[in-house]
Amino acid sequence: AGICDGVSTSIRPAGAAPAAAQAAAAVPSTAAQDGTDLTEASSAAVRSAEDAVAGLAESPGGVGSATFVSAVITSSAATLCWLGDSRAYWLVAPAAEPPAPQSPASETAQRLTRDDSLAEEMVAAGLLPEDQALSSPHAHVVTRWVGADPGEATPHVVTFEPPGPGVLMLCSDGLWNYQPDAGKLAELALLAALTDPLGAAQALVTFAIEAGGRDNITVVLAPFPPRT
Repeated sequence: AGICDGVSTSIRPAGAAPAAAQAAAAVPSTAAQDGTDLTEASSAAVRSAEDAVAGLAESPGGVGSATFVSAVITSSAATLCWLGDSRAYWLVAPAAEPPAPQSPASETAQRLTRDDSLAEEMVAAGLLPEDQALSSPHAHVVTRWVGADPGEATPHVVTFEPPGPGVLMLCSDGLWNYQPDAGKLAELALLAALTDPLGAAQALVTFAIEAGGRDNITVVLAPFPPRT
């Protein structure tokens, strides 16, 4: 699974996003079926996306840019790859009791990716708390992307091993801008996402539209373990 979101300050972002997503889609799924290395396959998917977006320069309007996040899910883990500020979250139902101190963080809902953005850099540097950074003019200025003049565009690739059942969510900033907290997103999506991921994704899109809907809203929900 994967999503791309056009960078609005670039040329033709509406064309860049679908071109990148379509080009990248086949690479990791083929690798998963063949049993090849998923880390390398995820990076190869980004390279395919880059090539597809670069090909748009041959048509009127030049080259656009897009964020990128993907997940290749097996029976034991998810390989995540991203550039920009589209995110991956791990969603689980809130526990009836607070988790024990020794419990792994993955037993609770959490964000799995770190944004490539000026806002994230300001938070990491201790210049602003997260809520102020997200409301600043720099909140959605991305520092890595797929497309025109990417600079240092090496993608992030990590492996996440869920400890039990849950839902992996990929989304654009059109959703998380209205609710960035993983626990609250889990409250919105679960338990419906475990049995009806498409319906739950549609409900999250509706939530974002009703909250303001000022950006493209893309959501993918994938129950774990994957259905056979």
